[in-house]
Amino acid sequence: MKKIVFTKKNTAELVEVEDRAPKMGEVRVKLRFSTVSAGTERALLTGNEEGGEGFRFGFPSSSGYSGSGIITDVGEGVSEYKVGDRVMVHGGGHQQFCTVPTKEIVPIPENVSLEEAALVVIAGFSLAAIRKAKICLGDSTLVTGLGILGLFAVEFARLSGAYPVIGADFSNERRELAKSLGADLVLDPLDPEYTEKCKAAGGGVNSAIEVTGNPKALKQVLSVTAKFGKVILLGCTRTMTEVDFYNDVHRPGIELIGAHSGARPTEESHSGFFTEMDDCRVILSYLSAGKLDFKSIISETHSPEEAPEVYGRLAEGNFPIGVQFDWSKLD
Repeated sequence: MKKIVFTKKNTAELVEVEDRAPKMGEVRVKLRFSTVSAGTERALLTGNEEGGEGFRFGFPSSSGYSGSGIITDVGEGVSEYKVGDRVMVHGGGHQQFCTVPTKEIVPIPENVSLEEAALVVIAGFSLAAIRKAKICLGDSTLVTGLGILGLFAVEFARLSGAYPVIGADFSNERRELAKSLGADLVLDPLDPEYTEKCKAAGGGVNSAIEVTGNPKALKQVLSVTAKFGKVILLGCTRTMTEVDFYNDVHRPGIELIGAHSGARPTEESHSGFFTEMDDCRVILSYLSAGKLDFKSIISETHSPEEAPEVYGRLAEGNFPIGVQFDWSKLD
């Protein structure tokens, strides 16, 4: 079968790898769509050399953790799934087939497309950040960086009762898309009145979701967060950075909260806690109910054979919002 592999710095290739049958408790899925997670995959593709010691990645490597497809085989002991079931896949990679434990898949409702379902794992990262913000009805919420994670965060903030939801990005196209997805106000961080416009919501925003991972953006976010507010690091720089913790965090009583996708419980959920797969089920149910718009976030769909060109653009930093590979193109 075919798989996308980062063979060396800034180079992606479609290579032949071995497939395997499912073992006990596993299923084999023929992937239909897999979605590029630009931040993580750019770090892997480039080796993240600017990150310094402890932040670099080697080669060869591969990625792809948000996909969807159809079950083609089930292992021993699997009774809740059958061949032909449509499922969302966590950690399936960018490849034609994947064999995973049943705990890594979720059934897709009939009225949710495979394209939408292939975005769900990535969207779950944004939902985890919104959960950590513990938004109350009427909390002003800023989302900085309106790429794929930021746009999902705008939608989830709106559903959580945030008002106003403010989206910030340098790109006018992304700002307009955020507005169509529920942002009440969109701003350019370079606007001379940016700080004043953010602080117009009660002296600063109650919650800020920082998605860019840019150290300068973090300092700007801290400057517009209200006293006793929360800053959620959905994106995070992979380099060392300087923050004036005393003046920007400690004195105003701001909570600085990490929201890495892995910073969630992995076992069965209980009151007040949602696992990563719990969040995937929630997102699929909201898609089924028509309360989320994922189709507007899909910018491009490519054949896996176009991977070298797609990742060449990612290495250069010029990348669309939602990019998917359609594995049926190899049939």
